[in-house]
Amino acid sequence: MAIILDLILLTLTVFVTAYIGAYFLPLNLPLRLILSALISIVAVSAIRRAFFKPRNNKMSYRKYVTYLIWQGEDYAKDIIAKLCEDKKQFQDMGEYILIDNTPVFLWTKYGAISADTMVRYYRICKKNGIQKAYILTTNGDKKTTAFIKNFGDVMLVYSNFRQIYNAVKKTDLLPQDSKTKIPAKQMLSMIIQTAFTRKNGFRFIGVSLLLLLISFVTPFANYYIAIASINLALAIACMAVSLKNS
Repeated sequence: MAIILDLILLTLTVFVTAYIGAYFLPLNLPLRLILSALISIVAVSAIRRAFFKPRNNKMSYRKYVTYLIWQGEDYAKDIIAKLCEDKKQFQDMGEYILIDNTPVFLWTKYGAISADTMVRYYRICKKNGIQKAYILTTNGDKKTTAFIKNFGDVMLVYSNFRQIYNAVKKTDLLPQDSKTKIPAKQMLSMIIQTAFTRKNGFRFIGVSLLLLLISFVTPFANYYIAIASINLALAIACMAVSLKNS
């Protein structure tokens, strides 16, 4: 989705830039539009080939983290157990696991670890005589990291799933990145919901007001007024979509 929006924005940017250049050529309006469209298509196609490389079917780290969140803590434990060559290296203690006798807590959720959860981990460590433990998390939080330092007698160390991902990738345990084709109607709806938000509506209004102010001091007043009108139309569309969703 992000790549699609980036390509749309890039195409519009190149088109406007090309039209500004074509404005100084002795061409009528239809020829300027055609020339600008051709330049934007060629330029964006070249940039897409250069920077948007085709990916293999292996899941990226970011998607793997999302996959772990959806599969849950038990799945993460099973994967780590498979990665341990000697079964004695891995022990499931219920609320935490032991890897080579090192206590590790697993946090496979979208939200950052709350202070209450950190207190629970701390109590578990105190109860079991653990002075140092690791937290494998899919979502770290700097504020919580600072909160940990206040404990003093128990050290809880943050770590992400990057090492697990690299190990899974090497051992061929990484799931395939299956991509299902999204219907065009659903894709269009997703783009509209993502692009036409209330926040973007205020941005369009701000840009249009700025362009209108510039039109008073530039010889290209008609151009700036036209672009400002487009931004106002987009702002209205954003507000309409926002009201519909609310």
